Amino acid sequence: MVLTRTRKRSVPCKARVKMLHIRNRNDLFKILEERSPSPAINAALDTGGIELLGGFKRVPPSDNPAWIVVITSRRKTVWNVVLTIHEHSARVSTWIVQRIPWEHWVGKTDRDPGIYDGDNPIEYEKRKQKARVTNGYQ
Repeated sequence: MVLTRTRKRSVPCKARVKMLHIRNRNDLFKILEERSPSPAINAALDTGGIELLGGFKRVPPSDNPAWIVVITSRRKTVWNVVLTIHEHSARVSTWIVQRIPWEHWVGKTDRDPGIYDGDNPIEYEKRKQKARVTNGYQ
């Protein structure tokens, strides 16, 4: 008896991972609701305050680009939630950080604020410059 190898069938289009398109802050918040790091953060998304800090070149311990969203609950608990979308597998990672790496902020102040610029880009630019001086980047 001769055994032959069979070719693997390709994955049908419907079963492939769906591409994530992020156009605005609401798209980011929707992904965050679906992939929240904890139920308390998910509840705070509905009832608390949300501040988008914008895009970051990297957020340690990861080397991937990410967004950081500050979520404040009604009881004034604050979480710095990192949202990273991995390009090749359309995988989303969320986690909480204590320190915000302002030296890696990538927003700009010379345009209308977008998802990379955050909610208050002028203030964030000041924090970036201060962090770069403090951490020896300049």
